[in-house]
Amino acid sequence: MLMNYTSIMDPNPELTRHFRLKNLFLPIVVIGLIIQQYFAPHRAWEVLLAAFGGAFLLSAVWAFALYRGLSFKREMRHGWAQVGDKFSEMFTISNHSRFTAFAVELIDHSNFPGYKSSVAWPVRGNFDKLWYMDNMCTTRGLYNVGPTEIRTSDPFGIFEITVHSAFKKQILVTPPIVSLLEIEIASGEWHGNSGAQSRVFDRTVTAAGVREYVSGDSLFSVHWLTSARREDFYVRTFDQHPSSDWWVFLDMDRYMQVGEGLETTDEYATVLAASIADRGLKENRAVGLVGEGSKPVWLPPKTGSGQRSEIMYALAMVDRGDTSLKSLLAKAQRFMERKSSAIVVTASVDPEWLGALTALKQRGITTTVLFLAPENFGGMQSSTPILNQLNSWGIRNFVITKNIYAWPDFQEIFPNQWTALSPAAVLDRGALP
Repeated sequence: MLMNYTSIMDPNPELTRHFRLKNLFLPIVVIGLIIQQYFAPHRAWEVLLAAFGGAFLLSAVWAFALYRGLSFKREMRHGWAQVGDKFSEMFTISNHSRFTAFAVELIDHSNFPGYKSSVAWPVRGNFDKLWYMDNMCTTRGLYNVGPTEIRTSDPFGIFEITVHSAFKKQILVTPPIVSLLEIEIASGEWHGNSGAQSRVFDRTVTAAGVREYVSGDSLFSVHWLTSARREDFYVRTFDQHPSSDWWVFLDMDRYMQVGEGLETTDEYATVLAASIADRGLKENRAVGLVGEGSKPVWLPPKTGSGQRSEIMYALAMVDRGDTSLKSLLAKAQRFMERKSSAIVVTASVDPEWLGALTALKQRGITTTVLFLAPENFGGMQSSTPILNQLNSWGIRNFVITKNIYAWPDFQEIFPNQWTALSPAAVLDRGALP
């Protein structure tokens, strides 16, 4: 049973076809025999000329039929994935001619890390060849799938046929989402009913459900979609105690990162930030993200699936930069409301950023620190002074080790990381009309 795949080819694909003479041996032999027969006629030259000339003519007819009859299609299941997900593609090469293409080579020009989908298959006349590639996403980022081309020749290798599609589709690989139930985020407190607090309350209040409209309800609370569906007025019901905004601070200071390969502190930091943001948004909280690599990341707190998409895209693309955590916190604090929650994800052992936390505390902003202890990632510096200071100030903190997320052993799951499925996954489909 085939799964649903989405074509990455242009709905009206512009396939560029090329037909060229690849091997000059046979044409030269034919020309030589013609010259030899002209100047020194002999029955042997006639026989050889008929054989080699016939082979050349057959090659030309065969190659031209494949030139006109070959096409291909490339499809994938999704345009996004998480690190650790399988990336599935389906390829189809169609041969609409009557001649067999004995070796059709598919050449993939994707920039997916380590991705090699180039293969070669025979394709019979009036049939198509269908196969699947099932690979694992190992690195976050935005990548191109395509351009793609197929290449084949006649049985004698005299002519080469190339069919090229310049179309490409982007696939976004985001950090994985892991369960962090053991991490409790310190939330802002709500006391009294002052004007300033009411202003923040109105902005961050979250809807808990709907109920039937009663006389006196504000029209601003009407849930119009539910009202239209049920053909009666329904209004939103709200939580009595609104959730505080979550500001997730991602420290990407290149001078503070340690580790090698996939097991670096900044890679784990993106996993933590993605998981915390996902959790907050599922709790109907307004969640924002602040970070700075080669480009700044500034996403003020919002709710909803749109904000989730923005955060995941930013985390897929963020890289190391030169901005310190101290500078990052200092830039953002003036935009944060009282009673917000700051969640700091860092591996920095530079004590200067601790001063920025005191400034947040003085403004009534509660802080939780997710600390990627460098010594747990192969670093030489001790995290003890930082942790002691946080504990003395009563700032909630959690020490993160490699066990928070177990990277899969790609070599055990997929030999050579990216491999075509077994021959059983390659199908001939036809005959074509």
